[in-house]
Amino acid sequence: MIDLTGHNKRKRKREAAKRSAIGAPPGQLVADPQASQSRLTAIGLGDGAAKRLEGCTLVEALALRETCPKLWLDCTGLADIALVEQIGAAFGLHPLALEDVVNTDQRPKCEVYETYAFVVLRMLAGGEGEQLALFFGTGFVVTFQERAGDAFAPVRKRIDKGAPRLSSGGADYLAYALIDAVVDAYFPVVDGHGTRLDTIEDAIFGDIDAVQVPELHAMRRELFVMRRYLRPTRDALSAILRLDRPFLTTETKIYFADVQDHCDQLVDLNDTYRETASGLIDLHMTLSAAKTNEVINLLTIVSTIFIPLSFLAGVWGMNFDPSKSVWNMPLTQSPIGYPIALTMMAVIAGGLLLFFRRKRWI
Repeated sequence: MIDLTGHNKRKRKREAAKRSAIGAPPGQLVADPQASQSRLTAIGLGDGAAKRLEGCTLVEALALRETCPKLWLDCTGLADIALVEQIGAAFGLHPLALEDVVNTDQRPKCEVYETYAFVVLRMLAGGEGEQLALFFGTGFVVTFQERAGDAFAPVRKRIDKGAPRLSSGGADYLAYALIDAVVDAYFPVVDGHGTRLDTIEDAIFGDIDAVQVPELHAMRRELFVMRRYLRPTRDALSAILRLDRPFLTTETKIYFADVQDHCDQLVDLNDTYRETASGLIDLHMTLSAAKTNEVINLLTIVSTIFIPLSFLAGVWGMNFDPSKSVWNMPLTQSPIGYPIALTMMAVIAGGLLLFFRRKRWI
């Protein structure tokens, strides 16, 4: 399960510590004190082959760009602000976009520049969410991740197998493949919420438990956070589809439209599960109240039955002297007084039970 709520709390604390001072000039980059160390991975694509450089320098990555038609430069960790600035200078990235890269509290969005597009997504990987910043233009894709661990394993596997479309297609298709992998990574998480809701629903009808409501509240918070991720992602994909730039072909837009369709499915599923969680909370409260009413009804019936019996027992238990008069306390001198008293009590209790049954109170 992805820890979204806990991650957001930790993120808010970190953002307060690293936020730029009020009045600071735009485009100023401030590193997160807890950011992971920066590490570069470069993959050159073209002519049906792929060249990979793990832990390379920026100079080595740019040299690979000179020999390959397409370059995917992945920067994992945002502690090295100087490196981020150097990457921005090498690819002509706007300082405001780089500021959004290091400020990892951005909502998913797409910003269009003259020679490239800048996309921010929330990526679910490594047990919690993180920000992914992606730039793509003619012949290059640059990604910035907060830390190691991502959703790109299927894309890397296709590259290693020499997928022809990734090798021969443009950088826009590589960007599509990466964004598609990020969006598809939401499906197991959202489906997991659906499975958990089904389990809790069955448990509620089986036996009401005090821990079910807190679990449902926690799940509803997670679904709300997921909603904050998915809806802006859908808007960002819509912005990509509206792009009219030479670095995005009409053919690739068809694939981006498919990703948007996946995102629409996720939004619908997430909203449905969030409503289901709210409904289960109401159902739990209703069943709990019904169970409490049943207990109260049972106790009321038992009390009602014993009220006349207690009255009779109290009357016969008073200290009257039978020798003064036979009417002082009836049946106290009778040899069968005790069985008569028990029979009277049983008849009264049975009559009350029959009356309650006819009234359908029990």
